[in-house]
Parts: sequence; structure tokens; C-alpha cells
Amino acid sequence: MRKNFAIAGVIVMLLTSTTNALAGKYTAAAAAAGGLQGRVLWCDADANVSALDSREKIAELAAQCKKANITTIVMDVKPLSGVVLYQSKIAPRLKEWKGRQYPADFDPLADVVEEGHKVGIEVYAAVNVFSEGRQGGDKRAAAFVNPDWQCIHYEIERWAVPPDENGYPISAVNRMPLSGRLALITKNIELSENMPPDIWITVVGKDWKVKSAGFDKISLLNSVPEGCFLLAGSGKAGEWLRGRSLPETVIELVSKPEMVPAGISADEHQAVFVNPANPQARAYEISIIEEIVRNYSVDGIVLDRMRYPGIRADFSELSRTLFESWLGKKVEKFPEDIFTIDPISGSQIIRGKLFGSWMEWRASQIRSFAAEVRSAVKKIRLDAKVAAYVGSWYDSYYEVGVNWASPNYTPNYDFAGKNYRKTGYADLMDWICTGCYYKYPTRADAAAAGAGVGGSVEAAAEQSNEVVDDDTFVYAGLYLLQYARDPEAFKRAVEIACSLTQGVMLFDLVYIRDYNWWNMLEEIFKQPTKAPHSVHGLLDKAKELRRMSEEQRSGKK
Repeated sequence: MRKNFAIAGVIVMLLTSTTNALAGKYTAAAAAAGGLQGRVLWCDADANVSALDSREKIAELAAQCKKANITTIVMDVKPLSGVVLYQSKIAPRLKEWKGRQYPADFDPLADVVEEGHKVGIEVYAAVNVFSEGRQGGDKRAAAFVNPDWQCIHYEIERWAVPPDENGYPISAVNRMPLSGRLALITKNIELSENMPPDIWITVVGKDWKVKSAGFDKISLLNSVPEGCFLLAGSGKAGEWLRGRSLPETVIELVSKPEMVPAGISADEHQAVFVNPANPQARAYEISIIEEIVRNYSVDGIVLDRMRYPGIRADFSELSRTLFESWLGKKVEKFPEDIFTIDPISGSQIIRGKLFGSWMEWRASQIRSFAAEVRSAVKKIRLDAKVAAYVGSWYDSYYEVGVNWASPNYTPNYDFAGKNYRKTGYADLMDWICTGCYYKYPTRADAAAAGAGVGGSVEAAAEQSNEVVDDDTFVYAGLYLLQYARDPEAFKRAVEIACSLTQGVMLFDLVYIRDYNWWNMLEEIFKQPTKAPHSVHGLLDKAKELRRMSEEQRSGKK
């Protein structure tokens, strides 16, 4: 093995010529020298409840994974709902699934650990960290039991405001308003048969000045004038609008902040997040992780959704207070000093003077939590590992408050100050899986399809390695649904993932079952291997190789 490491080091030093070019090369060389490759199979809780609801089914899964030379099973035991699939004394446990009772004495995590280890496969438990409920879901979840933990989302109320007036609220966007209500129309819409007969429409330019107005609703709604938007009102709202529609009259659109709990304003998956900066919420999440590591012989924990739900969270008074303490001064206008939201689009962020500081503070909350998790896990079992599952789209991932890069990596963010890079948490992980969720395996494939070359597994995998910068092992994640009709593209995507990172994560078991791809996996992974992260001391060796190479390059002895 020492010989292999020496060879790997020589190869890497020959292949690299600049510090930037070193990123991700040493972990790759160390893994290749040992013939190592991470082959991770993700088992989503919601998608696989019925497929893994007995010891027999779990034993069959372990046997199939063994035949396919999978190295690692990730068992999702705390899904978005905040209701867990293991025997917990802390979190609420799943009671029923799709109308049928879930066996009270069944513990899928215990069985997966036992059956996986029996055939020599690692088992990790995955937790959706800060997602603690679903809209309309189980009210036993922590986000509903503790509503003050919920993230507060920054939403807006739109108002049409003439000079020296309070204005009129806008209650509909790109649809006809009810009587007495005002609507904003920014794109062509289909006319409704129930359209109020007295509808009044005013055309307003981006300079906030009225261009024209009247009852010519059909032509205007079918073709919104370029560079303009429409205000439409009937009843009382129509009368109000008509009285302010002379040409060149100013009607400004204004967005007024409205703070809404996550239980009302959930994310795209209807997930209800708790505030990552809330000390009580953080303690709760860590207690769940500790419970799993203490009571189950898992090889480690995978942290999923260890983040904010989006750029508009969290704007609670608690976060404001903590941010001001970190900043060392009061925020004069909150949230406007962070950012405002364009009232026309309703989505475009207009950065304020403290935007960069706010992004850094949020990312620091996630890094500090990751450090707490690692410390807690290692205190219980030194050999237990900590991993993270993130999106590969690093260039925009700051929006969810996460910097999964190495703290040595300087991101190309125009808002980032000199200390932003210190919020990176790759050095706290034993491995990271980045979701390279693109249907095109290579840049050439993407270009041939007329798509951006960045939307490929190849580009995403390369950036993942660059950003993590040898601080840990990287496995490119593939979303199998994207290859449902093209198994050959899937094979090529696996090849790309494994050649550009130190392995691959397959999301998800449900698709392998649905597409009957077990035989194909056996063809792809012909030879058994170990995951790089499972080899004790290998990551340290890779870092030592890099250090020695950099010293040699800089002329140090």
C-alpha cells in the first residue's frame, strides 16, 4: 500500500502545475492507488416504505446490493415529515402509511444495519436535519409541536401607490381580480368568461408612469405592451384606478415586507423547516443524531437538508438579534438592509448594504452546526463517520445558507467578504455527496442537445471536486429518474461520476426496482471494492501528499 501511495503522489505531481489545478487530485489519486470507489445506494424513506417493511425484504435488498458490489447503503430514517422510521424516544415515529398501520414493533434501521453488515456492506442513517414537518402532515412533528421554531419566510404584499397616498393593495397576480380587488398583470393571460363587465385596465411603464387606460380589456390582456405592466380592477378598485389613470400620472408598485411562518409558507416540497439558528431546534436535531449513533451500529450519519429552505428564510426576530450580535451593531432597516423584493416580478432579489454579511452569517450557522454534530458523534463512537448530501450547484447554493466548500476555497461570489470562505464545512465531513442531477452525462452531450454545458454530470462533478479541494472524498450523485428511458446514458453517467470524483451515489432504490436495473448494476460494477472513506487514514494520507507536493513546489524543504 505504501508503494501505491508513493506512485499516486508521483503521478499527481507530474499532472499538476498550479495550485488551482491541485483541487481534488490527491483524494482521487489516493482512492485510485488502492482501487477504491464509493458506490452508494440511497433509500428514500417515503419512496421505499412499503418496499422495506419486513426483515425478508431488507435481507433481499442486502443480497442484491452485495451482488451489485454496492459499498454503502444510506437508509433515510428521518424524512421531510419529521416523523422517523426507527425506534425513537425523542422524535415521533411513523404510525401509518397510505392508510395502513405501520408495524409498531418493526425497526427497519436495525434490520438494514444487521443485514447489510452480514454481507459486508456499510450502512449509514440519513436525516433530513432542519425539515421538521409537512404542510397538512403529521402534527406530532417538531415544527408543529414547537411553532416558535419554524422558519419565518420573507414574503411581500404588493401595493399600487400614487404620490402622497397610502395606495391600494394588489390581491391577484396574472389573473382577473374579484370585484373590489386590484390585480397586477405582467404577462398575457387567457380571458375568463366570468370577467367583471366593469373591469378597468391601466397600462403603466417601468418608469411608473401611466401610458394608457380604459376598457379595452381584450386587446390589452391578450398582449401586454412591452416594457409595461397592467393594473386591473373592478368595482371599488376599478373606480379607484380609473381616478388615477390620466397619462403621465405616477402609480408606483411598492413591496411591503410580510413575515410568514413556514407552516403557512412551506418550500416546494411542502416541507416546514425549523430555524437553523434556533438553539432549541439545533439541540433537538443533535439529540436525534446522538440517539441513532448511540443505539444503532451504523457506520455513520448523512446530513441531508442541513440548510435553510431558501434565500427568504429565516427573518425571525431571533435571527435578527443573533445577526446583530454577530455584526456588532443594530440593523437600521430590517429586512430592507438585507434585500428587498422587486414588486413587479415578486421574486427578483434587490440586494441591500448588508446582503453579503447576512449570507456569511447564515453560512456560519450551518458550519457551526456541522461542527457540533461531528463533535457529538465522535464523543459517542470515534469510528462513526459524518457525511453530507448537498446540491452540486455551488454557484447558487449560498441561497440556502450553505457553503459546502473547503474553507481554503475562495468562492467567486461578488458579495463575499474575505472571511466568507471560513464558513466552508467540507473539512468537517468524512465524505460529501453532491447531487449532479443532470440528464446529460458530458458537456458534449449537453451542447449537442442545445443545453448549457454546465448542465451536465461532467461539469458538476468537476466543480464538486474543485470546490471541496481535497478536504474530503466526493461522490457525484445521479438522479436515476432522469435516465428512465435511456439506460445507456445512465451507464455513461456512472462512468463519468466515478472517473471525475471518487465514486457515485445512486438516487434512488425505488427507480432501480421500478426499472429492474439490478442486473445492469452488476454489469457496471463488475469488481468488488471498498469506499475510500472506509479506509482508515486514507484521507489524511491524501492531505499529506498534497502538503508535501505544495512544499516541494514552493521550494520548501
